[in-house]
Amino acid sequence: MRSLLFVPGNELKKIQKAAAISADAFILDWEDSVLPSHRKAARELTRNFLLQNEHLQPRALLRINPAGSKDFELDCQALADLPITGILLSKCQSAQEVRCLAGVLDRSDAEGRIRVHALIESAAGILNAPQISSSCARMGSLAFGSEDYCADLGILRTPGDIELLFARSALVTAGRAFGLEVIDSPCLDLNDQAKLQREAQAARNLGFSGKLAIHPSQVPVLNQCFSPTETEIETAKRILAAFSSGTCGVLTVNGQMVDEAVLRRARQILKMS
Repeated sequence: MRSLLFVPGNELKKIQKAAAISADAFILDWEDSVLPSHRKAARELTRNFLLQNEHLQPRALLRINPAGSKDFELDCQALADLPITGILLSKCQSAQEVRCLAGVLDRSDAEGRIRVHALIESAAGILNAPQISSSCARMGSLAFGSEDYCADLGILRTPGDIELLFARSALVTAGRAFGLEVIDSPCLDLNDQAKLQREAQAARNLGFSGKLAIHPSQVPVLNQCFSPTETEIETAKRILAAFSSGTCGVLTVNGQMVDEAVLRRARQILKMS
């Protein structure tokens, strides 16, 4: 998933608009973007919308409240029979929290079609990322929530976000080690497309597969940044062609030494295209 667009779960017009946008997924939010007093209405509105638009299931995710909270219990009660592809578990800190949600899903989704996506937003979440990644068969991705993470650690951010490099690298390493996608936090500067592009490119360079979005205007930039360029695709094709006709484990393509690791990356790029 290259782009995942957050949409408040209690605003029908925004939900309808998001469903028509080219984001790889849209996340109907029952947590931070919805006031506690409006969450019951958000559950009801979201349920009605999804049940009336089951064709959106491959792209529809829900963000629910943290495990252990009162709203988590109410959210879980509202999940039954919803046509969604995944649940984004907010403020996830441990494998036990994932298994708690998975147990709820097992009762109404025995075939395991609904994936769990863990939103990591704290120091504990980063330290427990390997255990979270391997917590259950439903795991689909890890996502990074940088704002809550900064608040948890008392971080003062500077341009370039060097303060978050460890957390991002640790998250990517943990997720990729267990075959998961890893999604970067959203860019909060809605009017700075250049900054969004820089952030997205930096995230892709670190190994992230996509980025969260908070406005529809961010989606095209993310889709482009997390897709291979024509140059990358052509280079990957040349690498595969060279290996298919050769008998050596190490070749030179366009003056660059190419071995099994480079070949594996070429296959990944063509799979993304």
